[in-house]
Amino acid sequence: MFVFSPETLAGAPHSYIALIKTPIESRARALFQRDLASAFPNLSAIDMQEVLRIIKEVIAHVTLAISVVGAVAFFSGTLILVGAVAMTKFQRIYEVAVFKTLGANSRDIVTMLAIEYGVLGMLAGLVGSVGAVALSWVLSHYFLQIPWSFSIGDNVRGVVVTGVVVGLVGIFSSLDVLRRRALVTLREE
Repeated sequence: MFVFSPETLAGAPHSYIALIKTPIESRARALFQRDLASAFPNLSAIDMQEVLRIIKEVIAHVTLAISVVGAVAFFSGTLILVGAVAMTKFQRIYEVAVFKTLGANSRDIVTMLAIEYGVLGMLAGLVGSVGAVALSWVLSHYFLQIPWSFSIGDNVRGVVVTGVVVGLVGIFSSLDVLRRRALVTLREE
């Protein structure tokens, strides 16, 4: 900050900036700006309501784009998970046949699958959460230069939801494995 006596900058070119309250309707604002410009030709009027509306639109479009990319990533991840379950299907068929032979019922097997896929999903969610936290910190600190805050609740919810979704997808992808008879499977091996 610099402090000068009033005479020092008296001859220097300068501008005045002021904010005024204008009508809410865009037509009334446009008429007001027209009348203001005709009364004061050297005055520049900037409609901040219009600027803010455009900024909100841009932010809404960016949010939509991020949501679409997230949905595509989620859908792709689900397809990859279903593919991974399908690739290990023959091994699962044999394991389920052995478990059934040893006395496990379908409920026990579904519980084991839920735990297995749930833990896998929670590990994937944890890795994704750590990556997202690191990326958001780097972006906010180095590129945007804005304050960054950590939300433990959002990260925990994300990890849990990922675990539940992966568990459900794994179970539903493995339902046909549960329907096979153990004796038929073991004879084929």
